[in-house]
Amino acid sequence: MPTKFLLSPSETKLAEAFGDEAMVSDIPESKGADILIYTVNGLFGGQRKAIPHDFLTSFTDGRLTRAIPLLKDNCTFARIIGEGRFKYYPDTSVDLGKIKGGSRIKTRFTKKHIKGMINDIQLVHGIMIDWTDDIEDTVAYLRSMRHFLNADKHVGLFTRPNVKGVWAVPSSKDVELWLLQSFPGVGPAIADSIIQHFGGVVPLKWTCTFDELCAVAKLSPKKAREVWNFLPTSTQIPASAVLVGAESFFTPQFNALRNKLKRC
Repeated sequence: MPTKFLLSPSETKLAEAFGDEAMVSDIPESKGADILIYTVNGLFGGQRKAIPHDFLTSFTDGRLTRAIPLLKDNCTFARIIGEGRFKYYPDTSVDLGKIKGGSRIKTRFTKKHIKGMINDIQLVHGIMIDWTDDIEDTVAYLRSMRHFLNADKHVGLFTRPNVKGVWAVPSSKDVELWLLQSFPGVGPAIADSIIQHFGGVVPLKWTCTFDELCAVAKLSPKKAREVWNFLPTSTQIPASAVLVGAESFFTPQFNALRNKLKRC
């Protein structure tokens, strides 16, 4: 069961939105946070600031200035959550809404001031600001953060997009070009030049036998045959392995043509 969110007593809207998923406590405020999430990878602390009023007020009354050092000292992961978006009038002053009668609320804050505040938080104090649309979006953001920080590992950034071929099914040349471009500084032109220089093949090869490759966990014989054929090697696939499932080596276009010829 996921750990519960720990909320400051001032976070009544969040507490209502989370229901049984959260507990109200004075602990978050002692750590400079409105929200705390205890995770396997460390403590997450967040300051939720509704835009524009709460964000600006917390700057002018010093609350944010006092909270930031506590966040940095007590939390492994610290964030300011800006809930909403700043809007500006043509003269660049911040839109704080209108009073009764239709006149806009006057303020000394301009777009330049807001940019300065954001830069101060992120670049000077080193705390990132994440933006949400409303209270529902903030709830979704915090649930996502809890899930992410409790995960054992994250491989998304290290997963390369699939190689694409002209006919959807990549050829050996497509894979060779894609593989070489994983090296720093190698683009499509250099990759193609390398392949042409070495006789039309990528100058890499398997240093294991096909049977050794098949012994890799989670690598099926079919997948082993596929990846084996994309790199040149002096060791051939055993004949028995080639025959089993050989249909998988033909492209859908080839199989369709072959079946059509069979019916003639």
